[in-house]
Amino acid sequence: MNYTFKIYEYFDDRDGLTKNSPVIFIENQEKYGDYFLTEISNLRFDYLEEIVTFLQKVLNGELEQYDFGYEVYSIDCRKDVSEVIDTYNEWKSIAVIPTQEIYEMIRDWKNYLFDYSSSLKMNTDKKTFEEITFNYTFFDGLKSHQVINQYDNWLSSTDYSVWSNSYVEVGKKRINNIKENVKTLSTFSHFNKEKLELLAKQYELEIKEEKGVYYAYSPNHNSRELMLSENNDLIVIYSIDGDRGPESIFIYGVFENNING
Repeated sequence: MNYTFKIYEYFDDRDGLTKNSPVIFIENQEKYGDYFLTEISNLRFDYLEEIVTFLQKVLNGELEQYDFGYEVYSIDCRKDVSEVIDTYNEWKSIAVIPTQEIYEMIRDWKNYLFDYSSSLKMNTDKKTFEEITFNYTFFDGLKSHQVINQYDNWLSSTDYSVWSNSYVEVGKKRINNIKENVKTLSTFSHFNKEKLELLAKQYELEIKEEKGVYYAYSPNHNSRELMLSENNDLIVIYSIDGDRGPESIFIYGVFENNING
């Protein structure tokens, strides 16, 4: 299996920003189908680590069988070959791939994501945040969503008792972004004006002043102030929007908590 990893740059019509994310390219992709790339590309980083560990055991003969997947397809792995199973189509086998090739690609993809994330952190201005750029999980109170970089969608429920239980999870780190130490993104607390301006520039936000306090906000999301929640591990910057109440959430970024560093 011949594959390469690249950084794909694209324009997001939802917020008018140019963004980029790591992607996988496979030579003779039609042989494997888009389904295979979709499953691999959407796997969380910690899940990729788990898969690599178990595939090593399968290849070494320590484990007879191991299967993994993200949504529609399951990859059933044995020592010599693995089958891609369509779980929505009577569990039909739609491709057979040598297990060694799957192992090598997932191992290399995991390493690529780690190196990509590390390089971004090294290039980040110390006055801004160090953003986590590989996949994270956002749970909106009812449903879990696998996310790369930013999330913008309707809430599964507008009932506060439901959506207030939402959280962001990266590996073993988790933050309840509605209830944990929430504050507005402003100079009222936590930020000085210089840091707030740098953050606004980074995410193409606007700054407004009210009674001597400066606030960052997005003109693309009803001009509402942005919120910041944090715990000892993570920081989440987000806004909650809706005409009559909370209806949607936009997560601008998930960060390691080194804000005071």
